[in-house]
Amino acid sequence: MCQSQNISDAFPFIKRILSSAFRTDVIWFSYPYENIRRIDWGFRDMVWENVDFSHPSITSGISSQKLKMYIIRSSLDFYNIIAFVSTGEHPDFISVGPVRDKNSYSPDTRQLQKNHVMRDIRQDTLRHFYQMLPLVNISDLVSTFHQLLQEYLPAYREIRPEYLNFSAEKHTFVPDREKIQAFSYEIAERLQNLVDTFLETLSTGDTALVYQHKKALLDYFRPMVEDSLGTARGYLTFLNALCCGKLLKTQVHPYHTLKLFSSWYNRISELQSPEQTWMLPYEMARKYCLLAKNHNLSEYSYLTRSIINYVSLHLSEELTLSVISGRLDKNPSYVSGHFQKEMGESLTEYIHKERIRASIRLFNTTDCSVAEAANSVGIHDLGYFTRLFKKHVNCTPSQYKKMLK
Repeated sequence: MCQSQNISDAFPFIKRILSSAFRTDVIWFSYPYENIRRIDWGFRDMVWENVDFSHPSITSGISSQKLKMYIIRSSLDFYNIIAFVSTGEHPDFISVGPVRDKNSYSPDTRQLQKNHVMRDIRQDTLRHFYQMLPLVNISDLVSTFHQLLQEYLPAYREIRPEYLNFSAEKHTFVPDREKIQAFSYEIAERLQNLVDTFLETLSTGDTALVYQHKKALLDYFRPMVEDSLGTARGYLTFLNALCCGKLLKTQVHPYHTLKLFSSWYNRISELQSPEQTWMLPYEMARKYCLLAKNHNLSEYSYLTRSIINYVSLHLSEELTLSVISGRLDKNPSYVSGHFQKEMGESLTEYIHKERIRASIRLFNTTDCSVAEAANSVGIHDLGYFTRLFKKHVNCTPSQYKKMLK
């Protein structure tokens, strides 16, 4: 009997690699193979009567006393990978999946009608199931898994993966309401976990972490935004509301969050075709993430946050220590000392820096003149604005504008 001790020790590492790279479930099964329905999240068990997860080729592979690796394509258009890691009457095996192949995947659930599945199951449940499945290049997944197996089970160096097809004609569809309800709940919980994880990472402003988690949720939304213009607008509006709602619970000032929300709301309303939308969920996530990163003031005290927010919202107005301390009903000396201690720079220097940053954004995104930019950020002396700009940027505003052309 082939020993699987080394592979069992390595399994957590293999699972971590595959889960991270492909977002797929990776499960170890040992006899008596409890919870075998987890292989496909219980989908086959829900739609077929007396479902049997065995297959003649798999059964014959077990009896041959050789390790085997099978790539199983369901007639319901998703994949599982089964790799036996021991031999004998009741071998251990690793299940990877279910996944969709991005080279052949279509979000059109009418395909399910051919398999007699659609009639008694709510379309939204089916759509959620298919869109929750990780979208992968199946060849890359198989190759990566096979390579990992070879590292811990050298016998796999001589084993080629075998492709199998399951036929729906062998099964009878029985609408078990209890199973359908349980399946619907499980899919809804998985979607909730996707949303919660995505929003938690979004609110941190950590772009690397957000990218790691956003693909799972945005792969889910992408088929929807490509479906029809009405569907695209609906789901983009939903995603916009989710992101806005999460950031409203952070230390980002509501002004910035609601401004971005309104900008996206208007942009979504102006969409003319589904083809314009397929990258928008990714762009939306990036913009909200940058907002959280650049405006999340949670590490600062309440007073410092209040000062920063006031400056940000009133750059075009008079900004002096006396004006700000008066607005906050605080002693000017206390405000000045507190800000200097926490920020490491004077309030005046901070205001200058923020005004120059705002003018740079104007130059980068509009065709405004130097005088218009200076007035927009509350500096009405053009000579003073030029000197201040050169101090912070090492060139004059006119020179900076020329570099942009």
